[in-house]
Amino acid sequence: MALLWSVLAASANAQQVLDDSVGKVGEANAKTAMAAVMSKLKDPMSAQFMSFRHPDPMYAQYPQNVVCGLVNAKNGFGGYGGFSPFAYQVLTKSSIILTPEILSSVAGNLSILAFRSTSCASALGVELPVDQ
Repeated sequence: MALLWSVLAASANAQQVLDDSVGKVGEANAKTAMAAVMSKLKDPMSAQFMSFRHPDPMYAQYPQNVVCGLVNAKNGFGGYGGFSPFAYQVLTKSSIILTPEILSSVAGNLSILAFRSTSCASALGVELPVDQ
């Protein structure tokens, strides 16, 4: 069973991290990434995080500048939609979340291309849809 661990996010609200993966990216990077991802969620207080990691150094020149992970949060219907991969770029302070809503939107293909550029898909073992 995964270790249930709470981390204090930048918004000063406790969020759940469902495993012990924060050490792989450092607590400061994890907190910053969580805050950026939470700012894009419909219900940020329900956020659950896991599988924090940096991209594989074989695929990115500076993998320490990117934080990858999975997030699950309540959707517009009040239910959890399942874990979605996210990428946070430390230097640009930008984040990408590949939720089902984003993937089915007009911007879905652009989001997939941006996510691929972070090398997080391979780091997380996530299969991305083929370009349409």
